Amino acid sequence: MATGPRPGFPTDVQPQLTAFLTQAEGRSRIDERIYTQRGTHLPSLVAFGAAVNASGSVITVRGRSALRAADVAGEDIRAVTALVIAALAAEGTSTIRGMYHLRRGYGSLLPKLAALAAYLTIDQENS
Repeated sequence: MATGPRPGFPTDVQPQLTAFLTQAEGRSRIDERIYTQRGTHLPSLVAFGAAVNASGSVITVRGRSALRAADVAGEDIRAVTALVIAALAAEGTSTIRGMYHLRRGYGSLLPKLAALAAYLTIDQENS
C-alpha cells in the first residue's frame, strides 16, 4: 500500500494503520509517498515489541506481534493515536505522554474507549 493524494490512501491515517498491522498475520508494507517524516511513531511501536522498521519511505510491519506494556511519547496527534491503539493491544499497563495532542483532535475518543471497557487512567499533569 502507498499513501497518496485523494482518492489514494491518506498519509494522516498511516500511523494508525501501522499500529493495527502489528496485529495482522504476515508482512505488510506501506510506502509513505506524501510526508516522509511521518514515522515518529515507529520507535515507540518498537518499544511495545512491534516488528516494524523503515527504510527510506517504506515501512515494513511483521505481524502478529505480541505487544507488551511500554512507556512512550507521541509527538503529534497521529502518532499518539497509533500509540493508543498499540497500548490497547498490549499486555500490561502502558504510559503514553503527549496525550494533549489526542485531546486536541479526538477529544471524545478516550471516553468512548472507556465505554467499550478499555481500562484507562488519565493523569492530567503528565499527559
